[in-house]
Parts: sequence; C-alpha cells; structure tokens
Amino acid sequence: MRNLTKNFTLEELIGAGSAKRLGKTEQFNPNQSVINNLTDLCINVLQPLRDYLGHPIIITSGYRSLPVNTGVGGAKNSDHLYGNAADVQMWIDGKNCNQMIFDAVIELNLEFKQMIDEFGTDENPAWIHISFDAGNNRKEILRAVKNNGKTVYKRIKV
Repeated sequence: MRNLTKNFTLEELIGAGSAKRLGKTEQFNPNQSVINNLTDLCINVLQPLRDYLGHPIIITSGYRSLPVNTGVGGAKNSDHLYGNAADVQMWIDGKNCNQMIFDAVIELNLEFKQMIDEFGTDENPAWIHISFDAGNNRKEILRAVKNNGKTVYKRIKV
C-alpha cells in the first residue's frame, strides 16, 4: 500500500466506488498527475479533517477513470477525473455523521475548490463531495437535490 498521508492510501482513493464492479482495470493505474492531485487533496483537505475530527473518513469515490466516471453517470468535467475530488462519509457508532465533515471544513477554513452537500437531509448529507485544485480553490458550496428525477445544485452561503 502506498500512503499519500498518515491516514490515506493511494489504493483507497483509486479503488473506492464502482471501478471493481464495472471491471475497469485502467482505474488502478493512474498517471503521475492524478497521483499528485490525490496527494494534494489528502495533504490539504482530507488529512486535516481526519486529524481534527479524530475519526476515520471513508472514501466512497476518489479518482475515476473516464470509463468509470461515465459508468456511474458522473459529470463530463468532474474533478474526480483528475484526482482532484473525493466523496466522503464518516460514521461514528453506526451513525452517519457527514454534517460534521461539512462543518469542520468551514471551521478549519480549509482551502477547497468545491464542497457539495449531496442529497440526504438538510441536517445530514448522504455524503460530502470535496475537491482541491491549487490555484483554483474558489470555495464554492452547493447542495445537491433531486428535482423531478434530475440532480439540481443549489448554492449555499455559510
């Protein structure tokens, strides 16, 4: 296993999600640029969150190759394609605590490109999408909801 930081490995950031289910082997051989971006994401966002919260953060989707991104219906310009994003969850004693991740990003004043409170409820998202792109961290915060079966993104102000 190749550690990107103390608590995050390359394997969990490329192996999470649907790659195995979809049988897409190219997913497991990312180029150096993707590895560098994943490392930056871990150093600047994921590891500080892990250290602050004191609980494991689960990566449900990290890097996605184009076939995997297409297979899961990801956006054509998704930050996942470049290793700049991860979808994360945190569970404590069997309870979904994703709002804690969202709140911690704000409290720590972390740099990020985009943070999306994905589905779930207003009190607790089903997961958090977070991206980091050095030089392009605009701190955009959105909430993803379904409207007539389509995903709609609403801007959130904190």
